[in-house]
Amino acid sequence: MKALKLSLAALLTLVVCSTGLYFFDRDRFNWHFQCWRQAATRLSCITGDEFDFETDLYGSRYQGNTGNFIDRHIFFYGAYEKPVLFFLRDAMKSVYSNQGVFIDIGANTGQHSIYMSRYSKEIHAFEPWEPVLRRFQRMVEINHIKNIAIHAFGLGDENSKKPFFKPPEGNLGMGSFVEGFKKENSLLGELEIQIGDDALEKAGVTSVALIKMDIEGYEKLALKGLRRTLQRHRPVVEFELTVDPKSTVSIKSPSELAGLFPEKYEFLVFSEADDASTGRYVLEPIDKVLRFDKSEQFDMVAYPSEIKKKLPLSGPQP
Repeated sequence: MKALKLSLAALLTLVVCSTGLYFFDRDRFNWHFQCWRQAATRLSCITGDEFDFETDLYGSRYQGNTGNFIDRHIFFYGAYEKPVLFFLRDAMKSVYSNQGVFIDIGANTGQHSIYMSRYSKEIHAFEPWEPVLRRFQRMVEINHIKNIAIHAFGLGDENSKKPFFKPPEGNLGMGSFVEGFKKENSLLGELEIQIGDDALEKAGVTSVALIKMDIEGYEKLALKGLRRTLQRHRPVVEFELTVDPKSTVSIKSPSELAGLFPEKYEFLVFSEADDASTGRYVLEPIDKVLRFDKSEQFDMVAYPSEIKKKLPLSGPQP
């Protein structure tokens, strides 16, 4: 009888606390709810320790750990950079009828490629750093994905090996070929890079519809190495632009940015109206947002003017 009373008291306490969190701290309530659903061990939900989890990524299995920034977003929001993912999906559908080739430069653990495998004819993903590369390969295997080709090197404007600065354990997405990109990064050694045009031609890629690029400050050199690809195929390019006036490899002006693309390319930037939870995105002209006088990062879209009427500028609708 005493045990029953204690159990009922504990249950009542849990209900009261959960109700209070639901109404007064919805984020914490959602965190605990997701934790109880997905954590490898539920004790972690009580102690607050980092934990391994497996979750559904829009029909695919994704394995991660809450100690990593990207994984934590996937655990909590259902995806990392959900507005970017939804734009990539919508662009592939509206412009290329889900039949285009998708290029993922800086694939990391592969979330973007895994998600886009359902909307692309073929995917070529580039990632030079082994710890995240192994995880990416593992998730391709457990999901039995057949249309992703993973290339274990980065892209730049030369075929060589370059010093790579590995990220801290808490954010596996900050690794960079740019010295000083983040003060938390540390020198790992040299990793391989290849000229993008050459790498794609060697891989037998004959068309490119959509490129996603997130390479932590190295985008100018990667774009230089893709000149023939951009000129020949005129793909839509979604990329993270790192502005750093002190960096020797940072893009320094709108004219320099435009010069990295063929003629008749236009540019948009993801706005502050984006919502990481719902995936809502709004694309704006760059003159409203983009500036080059201080260190900052922008999620951008470059597109050929001939597909302007087909390009989605917002979505999904609330």
